[in-house]
Amino acid sequence: MNKLRKHFFSEARRQDLVQKAEVTKLLNATKSLWINVIIYLLITVIEYWLASIGHSQALRADAFNNLSGVISTFVLIVGLHVATNMKDDDFVGKTIPSDTTRDKETIQLSRFRLETIFTLITSFIIILISGQIIIQSATSLFNLGTESHPNLYSAIGAGIATILMLIVWQINLKNGKKLQNSALLAAAKDSLGDVITSLGTLLTVLCAFVFKVAWLDSVVSIVIGCFILWSGLQIFQECTLNLADYIDPTLENNIKKTVEQLSEVCKVVELKGRYNGNVLLVDMIVMVDAKMSAFEVYQLNERIESELDAKFKVFDVSMQIVPDPESLDENDVQF
Repeated sequence: MNKLRKHFFSEARRQDLVQKAEVTKLLNATKSLWINVIIYLLITVIEYWLASIGHSQALRADAFNNLSGVISTFVLIVGLHVATNMKDDDFVGKTIPSDTTRDKETIQLSRFRLETIFTLITSFIIILISGQIIIQSATSLFNLGTESHPNLYSAIGAGIATILMLIVWQINLKNGKKLQNSALLAAAKDSLGDVITSLGTLLTVLCAFVFKVAWLDSVVSIVIGCFILWSGLQIFQECTLNLADYIDPTLENNIKKTVEQLSEVCKVVELKGRYNGNVLLVDMIVMVDAKMSAFEVYQLNERIESELDAKFKVFDVSMQIVPDPESLDENDVQF
């Protein structure tokens, strides 16, 4: 009995350590995101100022693109702060009763999901900004006769933005891989897209200046607006699927095959995975020999958790056991 108590204590401590490790990763990710905000804000100010004196719609569109990065990253930082606040006694302004049936671990898992909710909010902001860019650029395209051509000031702004965005991309990619954080890896993809956008803006401004092609600047700014819109829609799709408890069917199938390879398991009747932030949780119904004892079932559950944690980084497994009808004798109770 003492060994079993020690095992329960060890299991609870393991989950607590995993949870604290995830919180630590999110806090470190927040530090990197603050660097993003500072550099994005610097780029936005430089680009918008040089776009004004350089008369470039494309550079102005790129400035708004980076402004969307500032807003979305700041909102994500707020979400990560709320998600990692383990000592708080309320959840989004609602007090958590001390006698609640939900333990601290379950409540913290719910907080991790706030990261996804705040990311979803940023997708709406990005979509709105993209709409403003497209409308403003289209208006400029229809008023070419009254618009000034881009000059070299705009090219300087696009060049500075490209260099700074390369720095941001490297920081996000390096820290994202180091911390295994989806928010930073997503930010790395976004910043790589911004590098390409800034480089495209630089080439556009130079071509419009050298060849005196008035419409090129406005057309490229519309393309940038469409690119931002597509990025916002992709973020919206990913967050919506996450909140709807959707995960890759291939991943679910691989988890199912791994469990069914265990000798004690007759069949995985049902399996459902879901994400709370970056944390993967799995619920399953497993069919086993009807003669298995409660302790054997518990040992099986621990073995499954260990296997799935090692192979797929599954944080927790909720398992329901059902008896295999073929293992029942005629004298056994039939349901």
